[in-house]
Amino acid sequence: MGRLEHWRDVWRRFQGRGTYPHQLAFVLTFPLRGLLLSPRKLIARMRPRPDAHVLEIGCGPGYFSADVARSVPSGRLVLFDIQGEMLARARARLRGRGVGNADFVRGDAGELPFRPTTFDLAFLVTVLGEVTDAGACIRSIRRALKPGGVLSVTEMRGDPDVLSSADVGAMATSNGFEPDELFETRLGFTANFRASIR
Repeated sequence: MGRLEHWRDVWRRFQGRGTYPHQLAFVLTFPLRGLLLSPRKLIARMRPRPDAHVLEIGCGPGYFSADVARSVPSGRLVLFDIQGEMLARARARLRGRGVGNADFVRGDAGELPFRPTTFDLAFLVTVLGEVTDAGACIRSIRRALKPGGVLSVTEMRGDPDVLSSADVGAMATSNGFEPDELFETRLGFTANFRASIR
């Protein structure tokens, strides 16, 4: 593939559905992104315990990651992404911010490589719609979460892969989750669910 065709493909993926192109990762770390949803606001919605073991699926270049890792000072954050290039950017970003309680894992969100009941909290920000099989992703998260653990899904309007809160809710409740909290604004929503204890 020639250079021009390569960048045409990147642009198509940027505008369309599917995995966000790592070549445009810098857009995801643009400071004004915080006007839509800041890391501080996301953390306030998720409320992780200081000792929580947290999974971030589709971390991209780590826009939210450093703040989330700092919110669990005696816990751990695992950043998970399908693109090794995104994980490399996230690793550099966290290292530059002095964050040491993070691990980086590459893989497919439809088949998470973690032991059952590993995490207290799993979150996705504008990612679930990009996953090839979103239902398989939710089921895989359910296995990886402890009973009573939290799944937090954030979607933003304008994203080509956006899912509605109703679609996310139906997917979650049919795969072993119970609705917990819903934060909605005109720009999007964060829906939290609890992994069923029974």
